[in-house]
Order: sequence, then C-alpha cells, then structure tokens
Amino acid sequence: MGRAIVRDPSVFLFDEPLSNLDAKLRVQMRSEIKALHQRLKTTTIYVTHDQVEAMTMGDRIVVMHDGVVEQFGTPLELYDRPANIFVAGFIGSPAMNFLPGTVEAEGDIRIFRSAAGSRWPLPQKATLTAGQALSYGIRPEQIRLGPGGIDVVVDVVEPTGADTLVHAHAGAEKITIYFRERVELQPGQTIGVHVDPAAIHLFDAASGKRLE
Repeated sequence: MGRAIVRDPSVFLFDEPLSNLDAKLRVQMRSEIKALHQRLKTTTIYVTHDQVEAMTMGDRIVVMHDGVVEQFGTPLELYDRPANIFVAGFIGSPAMNFLPGTVEAEGDIRIFRSAAGSRWPLPQKATLTAGQALSYGIRPEQIRLGPGGIDVVVDVVEPTGADTLVHAHAGAEKITIYFRERVELQPGQTIGVHVDPAAIHLFDAASGKRLE
C-alpha cells in the first residue's frame, strides 16, 4: 500500500487485503484503511467476501453472485431494501432469517403461515393474495422478546457481554435472534417473540425477488 500511495494513482484496487489477518488486527486495519481513504480522497475499489468490511468501509457496494451484479447502492440501501434473497442473506450480521410459507386471509387481515405452521404478521399495505407463496425475511435484531406473540424454543444462547445471540426454533424452522442487551435464557426454554410488520422483508418464492 505504501509503494502504491507514493505513486499518487488515480484509483486503488484492493483484493481482500485483510483476509489473512486475525480478527482484532482486521478490525484495526479496517479503520486505518478507511481513515487513509478519507485523507487521500482517491477512488478505491475494494474486493471482499466479508460483508462487515463492505458495510463499514464502502460508500457504494456492488453485490455480485456468479459474475452477475445483484444490486448496487449505499450500504444502508442494501441493508434496508435488499433486491433479492441473495443480497438479503449476504448483507447483515447475523444473517437474515428466511421462512418459506404462504399468505393466509383472516377476514380483512393477511397473515403469513410458515411451512412448519407458525403464524407471523404481515404489513397490511402489501399487495398480497391468499395462497401466495413467499419467503418471509426477518433480521435477527428486529425480533423482540415479550409475552404472547410467537412461541419459539431456545436451542443455544451466546452471551457476548453487552448483547445476546440466541439460536431457537419454531417447529422445524431454525431462527436466529439478536438482542442488544443481556438476556437470561436457558436452552429448552419457550419464549414469546414479536416482530414489527414494518420490518419484514418479503420475497417471491419462485424468483427470490423482493416484493413491495
């Protein structure tokens, strides 16, 4: 990098420069490279398989799969409105939960019933029809703990100090939940969780494309 900088190039190309570093040094170098870019203001193309590097360092991200551009946009655009299941599963850590299932009508209300039989809320403004096959996406950090709601069974609890990662299941479906706080839970415990319908991501079951 130093030899490249002294030549004052118009573009830098970094091809996974941090892949061989340990976790602590990778985080440190990530901030060093970003600070360097802010100081030099040189256009930089940074290739990585680490979505955290892409999210924290990029002004624009191009997500590619098998040589095809799946989506191009700012980090938050890709996080908030992923174009398809591939982008949704790649952007965000822990990764988004996906549940296959169909739309059901209960009077004027639409709900999502997963293939395993669990019932989840849907945004009522969405144009959905009863029987429509969907992939229901919900980010782990958008699931809230509370009485009532959807029953899930805790499998594994991973406390990290300031927050808690929980692996659970609803029927046969695995669900990851990320609490931004300390939560005292035990394996085998049944808990109630809630989801804000506005935080749901819906994808067509056949094409994998985002549904509005």
